[in-house]
Amino acid sequence: LRPQFRHHLSHIRHFTGVARVMARGSGVVRQPPGAEALVSRIVIVYTSSASQELVTRVGDQEVSVVATPVSYTWQWGDGTTTTTTDPGAAYPDHTVYHRYSRTARGVTITLTTTWTATYSVAGGPPQPVSGTLTTTDTADPFDLVRSISYLTDDAEEAQDH
Repeated sequence: LRPQFRHHLSHIRHFTGVARVMARGSGVVRQPPGAEALVSRIVIVYTSSASQELVTRVGDQEVSVVATPVSYTWQWGDGTTTTTTDPGAAYPDHTVYHRYSRTARGVTITLTTTWTATYSVAGGPPQPVSGTLTTTDTADPFDLVRSISYLTDDAEEAQDH
């Protein structure tokens, strides 16, 4: 290998080159969606567990890097975090969720995904990349509210009042 190629390849072996190529995380989905969530109900989150293939050129060689998520850290916006190897799932199969204890405005859930990777040069066998890479995704802010019940004339009449 030419010295310049070896230098660039050493960056990929240690994730510095991967960090430059990899720009996107795995995304965040929140249920319920929208501007508000009830304090009395759980908030469900999930993300994609799919690997990402990144292709770049180092010198005149094509280098393929496959990054695979290995852990997910959810910051709930209330000072608590949950770390799991589970990316979560949508309702009713949900596995990652949080119950908030008080109302709040502008709550933001942040996901930090930790990735490991392999690389291969010109279609050769995959080699491990040392270290890990993290990406951060943020869900749209929302307000935590309480459900308030109101008595109406209809409710009073149904009770013969």
